[in-house]
Amino acid sequence: MEVLAKHCGTSVQMIEQHYGHVVPKMFTRELSGVEVRKSIHKKATRSPAPLAKSHARLAK
Repeated sequence: MEVLAKHCGTSVQMIEQHYGHVVPKMFTRELSGVEVRKSIHKKATRSPAPLAKSHARLAK
């Protein structure tokens, strides 16, 4: 916390005073550093001919 306070140009006491009520679970997505998008992906369908060729190639 001291590093954060120093980086922000304030004190640990001031950060705790203003943000002490914030619970990390409130901002799980923002704090994770991972962007999560909800999208529906269609399952790709392959025709039997290319699938048979890939299996034949792997069997060699």
